[in-house]
Amino acid sequence: MGKTKNANANAMRNNNAKQMQKRSQDAEFASYAEVETKKMSNPKNK
Repeated sequence: MGKTKNANANAMRNNNAKQMQKRSQDAEFASYAEVETKKMSNPKNK
């Protein structure tokens, strides 16, 4: 069973904001890494 939603509303919002920030940072890093790997695999750059 999951947690019940009877906790402090401010604490819940803060926790949700932290989780969303971490997800956006991970996605931003992944897109940066994809661009770098495309640059490295492009034969025109050699």
